[in-house]
Parts: sequence; structure tokens; C-alpha cells
Amino acid sequence: MKIGFRKSLDLVSGRMANNGKFAAIDQGVISAANFAASILLALTVSPTQLGVYVIGFLAIYFIRAIQNGVIIQPLNTYGAGKSLSDFREYFSALAIFQIILSAATALAAAVLGWVLTISGNDTLGPTISVLWFSFFAWQLQEFLRRAFYTRGEVSKAVWVSLVGNVIRLSLIVLLAQSGRISGSVGLNAIGWGAIGATLLGVWLAKGYFSLKFDNLWVTWLENWKFGRWILGASLADWVVVDLYPIIMAGMISFAATGVYQSLQNLVAPIHVLLRAIDTFVTPIFAKIYDESGLSKVRQNLKWIYLAAGLPVIGLLVIVLIFTPQLLFLLKGDTYLPYADGIYIMAVFYLLMFLNRPLQLAFRAIRQGKQIFFANIIAMVSMFSIGLWMIQRWGVYGGIGGQALNAFIISFVLLLAWFRLKSGKEKNIFMGVPDVEHE
Repeated sequence: MKIGFRKSLDLVSGRMANNGKFAAIDQGVISAANFAASILLALTVSPTQLGVYVIGFLAIYFIRAIQNGVIIQPLNTYGAGKSLSDFREYFSALAIFQIILSAATALAAAVLGWVLTISGNDTLGPTISVLWFSFFAWQLQEFLRRAFYTRGEVSKAVWVSLVGNVIRLSLIVLLAQSGRISGSVGLNAIGWGAIGATLLGVWLAKGYFSLKFDNLWVTWLENWKFGRWILGASLADWVVVDLYPIIMAGMISFAATGVYQSLQNLVAPIHVLLRAIDTFVTPIFAKIYDESGLSKVRQNLKWIYLAAGLPVIGLLVIVLIFTPQLLFLLKGDTYLPYADGIYIMAVFYLLMFLNRPLQLAFRAIRQGKQIFFANIIAMVSMFSIGLWMIQRWGVYGGIGGQALNAFIISFVLLLAWFRLKSGKEKNIFMGVPDVEHE
């Protein structure tokens, strides 16, 4: 009983608790800004232009998936337990990789957008073209922000997020007032906000940089050995979650994607919680695994589900009761005919909450294959059953396909996790022991 009480006390006091509060604030700032930007654009642009913004925003998520695999997750996992001197050398090497990745993805966006535009695609082509700026700047901001999480200085991440999003929203408001707002303008605002946030982040992280850095080739090989599975899993996760609205834009219309975004806005606060858990808890779990082994990770995972489950369920219940009123407040009668879609959206988010903590736990114990294979199975479902569902039921089918994918991922990860919990040394996807720390 005393041990349980002490653990409960640790959740609300000490450095970890303070960082947890800052993580909640940080994710609150990010999600509130994303929500506000979406609402501002929904009020000032057509459903088609809102769809353009959503497609561009999801493209940034695609770049985030790449960055997550080759840069961020290795930083979280390997950087959390290093001494400051070792971390500075490791971080400086990763900073070089990050600049290269940012430049490469920006160039790819510019070239692809130009090719699509001259080929006659006057909607998607220009949208991709303008993303080069956001691709480059946003990744630098995210790299610095996540480094603060890795070193337990989450308050600095809050300032980075706050400055970036204040600049972003201010630009959207000013341009909307002058009548120059559009989906592409909203995407460019992300880039300008990221520039301001990056400049602040570099100054706050000046103690992390070193002219002496780890061997680049050795560092890359170490990161790639772990990160390749996270990269594959992140890309697959993007496909099975974020590609659906893009497919809806192609199979139905850009306006259909705008409808989807409006429904998703109602459950947007859950993103605050899921992103806060992933960003804040992953490096903590990695450090716990290094120091105490898998059993301690399992124990702390239960606390995550308990602490986060109540607000997730509570929010979903409130949204289900008041969906028509909330949609009317957002956009009058425009999206009311699609109010029933919130029931499918709620199932999708509940299943997503079930598997997200499991994914971070697998990443923390250096096991990416489980996440990769779970998402691959869901991807197969998407390009078969999912496409049929969109064709058959439109927007509702797209959300239903996402819910089906979340169910598949949850089932596979739960199966893999219980195999570990039961003490079986070999994971269902691997032929080598998973519990080396126990």
C-alpha cells in the first residue's frame, strides 16, 4: 500500500510531474493552434480550400513520419540515458542529419509540385509546391523541441511551440482580414511560425551543441538499426491513418476532406493527450527500460492507461451528446448533414487510444518490428476493404476504414504484448529474445 501511495505521489510531484505538466501545456498549445487554424480557415475559405489545407497539413505529417523514424525516435531512445557530454556529441551529429533531411524533403516537394503543375494538376501541384518551405522549417523546429523532451527540459519546448504558433495564427488572422487567405496561405504560415520557433530553439539549446560530434557513419548505423523499423512503422501508420482523407479527396472531392476535418475537430483534444503521452513518455520509458527492465515498463504502462483513459472516455461521451450543437457553432448548417459520422469517429479514436501507448512502449524497449507488422497488416486492409468502404459509403466509409485499421493494429500489438507479459522469450514477429534486460 505504501509503495502504491508513493507511486501516486510521484505522479503529482517532483521533476517528472512538472515535466508532465509542461508536456500537457505544450501539446495543448500545439493542438489548440491546429484547431484554431482549422476553424479560422473553415470560417474564411471554401470547403475546397479547407480541403487543400488539410491535404497539405497531412503531407507535413508524412514528413514527420520520416523524421520520426530516422531522427526523433533514436534521439528519444538513445539520447535519454546519455550523460550531458555524450549527449552533446550525439545531438550535434543528429543535427547534421536533420539539416540534410530537411533540405532533401524541401527539394523533393518543390520538384514534385512543379512536375504536377506543368502536367495540368492546378490544385494538387501548387499545394505541394508551397510545402517546400514548411517541410524545411517545421522539421528543424520539431527536432529542437523533441530534444528538450529527451533531456527533461520540457518547459523550453513550451516556449518553442508557443512562439511558433503565435506567429502562425497571427499571420492567418492578418491575411484573413485583408482578404488574402487561402489553404496555401495557411500552409505557408506554418513555415513562418517554424522559422521563429527554430531561432528561439537554437538559442535555448545552445548548451546541446558541440564542435566535437560522434562519428557520423557509426551514429547513422546505430540509429538505422533501430530506426528502420520505426521508419517503416511510422510510414505505415501515416498510410493507415492520414492517407484516408487524401484518398477521399481523390475519390470524392477536396470538399469531402473538409467535411472529415470538421468532424475530427470535435475530438481534437484527444490529440493533445495522445501526442503528449507519446512525446513525453517515450524517453522516460526508454530510460526506465535501461535501468529497471521490461517489468517496470509494464507496470508504468498500466498507470498511463488509467490516467489517460478517464479523460478520453469522458470527452467522447460529451462530444457524442452535443455533436449537432458543436457542428452548428463551427460552421452553421454546412456540416450538420454529416453529424452521424461522429459515432464512427469516436470508435476510431477509442481504438487509437488503445494502441498508442503500446506503440510507445515497444519503441522504448527497442522493438519496432511489432509496430511495423501491425501497420502493414492494417495497410493491406486499407487498400482492399478500406477503398471499397469509401466507394460504398463515402466520408463515413473513410472514417470506418480508419476505425478498422485501428482495431487491427490494437489486436496485433495486444497479442504481441501479452506474449511478452506471459514470459515467452520469443516474440511472434522475431526469432531473438525480447527481454534482454530482465
